[in-house]
Amino acid sequence: MTRTRFMQTSLVALVAGLALASPAQAADVLLGGTITSAAGEKLGGVTISAKPVGSTIATTVFTDANGEYYFPPLPAGKYRVWAQAVRFTTAKNELDLGADKRQNITLQPLADFYSQLSGDQVIAALRDATPDDQRMKNIIRNNCTGCHTPSYPLQHKFDEAGWTAMLDLMKHVNVLGVYQGPDHKANEVIDSHEKELASYLARARGPGQTSMTFDHLRPRPSGESARVVFKEYDVPLDLDEAPPHTFMINDGSDWMKGTPSDIGGGHGVHDAQMDEDGNIWWTHNTPTKYTTVGRIDGKTGEVRSIKIAGLDGNAANSHGIIRDPQGIIWFNVGPTVVPRKGGLARLDPKTEKVEIFVPSGTMSGAAGSLDYDGKGKIWVTSADGALRFDPDTKEFTEFKSVNYKTANGLGTTYGIAADKDGNGFWAEMSINTVVKGDFPSKESIEVKLAPVESRKAGVTPEEMKVYDKLNPTDFNMTWPWAQGPRRMGADKVDNVIWVGDSWGGNYARINPKTLETTYVPLPNPVTQQPYHITVDSKHGAWTNLWTADQIIKLDPKTNQWTTYDLPTLGTESRYISILEKDGKMQVTVPYSRARKVAVMSFRSEADLAAAKAQLH
Repeated sequence: MTRTRFMQTSLVALVAGLALASPAQAADVLLGGTITSAAGEKLGGVTISAKPVGSTIATTVFTDANGEYYFPPLPAGKYRVWAQAVRFTTAKNELDLGADKRQNITLQPLADFYSQLSGDQVIAALRDATPDDQRMKNIIRNNCTGCHTPSYPLQHKFDEAGWTAMLDLMKHVNVLGVYQGPDHKANEVIDSHEKELASYLARARGPGQTSMTFDHLRPRPSGESARVVFKEYDVPLDLDEAPPHTFMINDGSDWMKGTPSDIGGGHGVHDAQMDEDGNIWWTHNTPTKYTTVGRIDGKTGEVRSIKIAGLDGNAANSHGIIRDPQGIIWFNVGPTVVPRKGGLARLDPKTEKVEIFVPSGTMSGAAGSLDYDGKGKIWVTSADGALRFDPDTKEFTEFKSVNYKTANGLGTTYGIAADKDGNGFWAEMSINTVVKGDFPSKESIEVKLAPVESRKAGVTPEEMKVYDKLNPTDFNMTWPWAQGPRRMGADKVDNVIWVGDSWGGNYARINPKTLETTYVPLPNPVTQQPYHITVDSKHGAWTNLWTADQIIKLDPKTNQWTTYDLPTLGTESRYISILEKDGKMQVTVPYSRARKVAVMSFRSEADLAAAKAQLH
């Protein structure tokens, strides 16, 4: 452990305005109606969205059990409206809302609905009738979709030779999607199973009849999950890759178009936090000339970029972001020109003044995830541990992982959380480990996560020989029985550390004092994969199911889960945050693949009853 004082750089952020059109303000009106099938059945849980012409903000609601939907009050004007559900053709319409209006919609059946399926439903449909099928399905879930949703590659069809070519490529691609070249050490799991995987994939997604089954698609939203309202904010493509005010052609809004590609600028939006004025700050994790972080005006949808000078004329990238109890925004910032090391940035959202604090000497640079502890200190990950920053003294305290370079790969840090007593916890995803940075003793203490025994039992002796020698070159390569701790959250009142085990399909619950660890399985651990966890004031533990286009909340007192469907297909969300203010809660989820940011708010049954009474 090392403690030292650091260089401070103060600057006023360079703001590149990307003003976007917003609809003219007028009296608000109500829009509602009933959605039925062509056979006359009233359809519950249908997703219906409305977007003013020329706007970048879409509002989405869901039908109730009687097939009825009610939007919150909308500004008068011209709208594009679309309704959709899996197994039905997307219904589209344009409306001129000048007064309260009922608009009934009929959905037509869709024979080939595969393109509408989210990643979890694709995994669920893969054959697992035999032990060999189960092995292949697990390898695809854990190793072929470690950094992207399975709905993206599996929406395409190839024969066995085609899938072999795809696997030949992907075993040399890193977590950033960069091809490492033929001399790069291949992903050992994919490499050793390539022939079996190609055959399995060709049977599932080949030119012939598919082996996949779609008998158990997940139910549509109901109850509380059907009462929520989403606002989705479009984020324009980077100016490096497109003219100003250019957006993705397929942004996942129409499920019939399939999961969008992030090639050509779809990438970039990584984490997002709402400030106390309702504006949204998001991080940009890939190189660009213009954007370190962005700001979305919560009322108009206007997007502006803040650039912090990085290397080679580019903007320094960012990844993680938090809002502390005082409303200050903190994020990590990639290497800046002087010094050439990742740092920690403090942003006042009211003045947009940015201060950067960069480790010096032999300390590791600040990296990708952040949290604040109960003592007011900021924790940020480094590649081989974590850093604790004191905002008052401007000092960092460095903690190193107990084991970073291991016989089975690097224990690169990813997620981090901090408890109410001032301690930090960080995840070494590839080696199935969480580490506690005990501040009073200045020690690092390992918490080894238990293997998923049911998956370990299915490994053959031949496979075990491969796994015994496994030395991951990427933190998304793993053993079939790994938990895969990704990003974490802390209940700073009950003093609980929650870990999203992406491969294990569960929450790990760690007592920060005793380090006792228990596991709460998700409703479907095979298909549901948590990414990041955040905790609300009532102790609800929320996560984004990143391959499922869903949000899910655990009530720890009852062990009951509540699931909410995102309106967009192929979101690939990697973060979730909450703002609780004036008795209301808003949940913010950035879409890494679809280049949007979504905000979910809540309505009561009384709210819907009032809207229904006004429209009838």
